[in-house]
Amino acid sequence: MIIEFLMGILICIPLVPFNDLMIRWANKDPLKSIGIVSIMMGFNAVIILSYGFLMKPPEPKIFILGILSAILIVMIRKIKQLIK
Repeated sequence: MIIEFLMGILICIPLVPFNDLMIRWANKDPLKSIGIVSIMMGFNAVIILSYGFLMKPPEPKIFILGILSAILIVMIRKIKQLIK
């Protein structure tokens, strides 16, 4: 049960560096920030959905809970970086 949750949390590994790269790009070129945000949302959706379909855990509800908590962690991290 905890293994499936941790498997869901592991989605943070590819999301964090990608989002950091996108935030740096948005800070560097503020005129393109709306486009960068849409690119970030699209790629995050692709990463999360492909990870979810590829893993196929035995307890999908707990796995999805792990993915949702990973999304929350990444979003809090993005907000903290944008507030700075």
